[in-house]
Amino acid sequence: MTIRNHDVIEANPNDYDPDALVARLRRNALVSMISVAILVAAYWQEPMAVVGALLGGALVMLNFVLLERIVSRVLETAKRPPNPLQMVFLGLRFVLMGLILYGILALPGVRPIPVVLGLSIVVLAVVIETFSEVFSSPSSGL
Repeated sequence: MTIRNHDVIEANPNDYDPDALVARLRRNALVSMISVAILVAAYWQEPMAVVGALLGGALVMLNFVLLERIVSRVLETAKRPPNPLQMVFLGLRFVLMGLILYGILALPGVRPIPVVLGLSIVVLAVVIETFSEVFSSPSSGL
């Protein structure tokens, strides 16, 4: 079978739905967090290792939700200058996340590697979404 130029299916930029993408990323992150927790439990066989992975995952999900809200507000008010309080909160968010991460790592029995694995769930969610889009896209005329 030959592929001709008019057989190629191109994506329409108007078909892009950012809200659906964020919802899929959230779902993929939750699946990743459960998977990471199961793998940590199977490998370390320590309850606090699983707690560290789950707390790391919860922290990065909180960060994802906060970023989503900040970006939606910035896009809604793109014509106006940013609110100074929003800019202060944006800077303080990093300090707050660092303090929470320090608190997680300071818990007795929590290992750093499971926490880092928990922190990686959004990256895993993006990888899952990317592979899903690549392998579910319609074939080009085959």
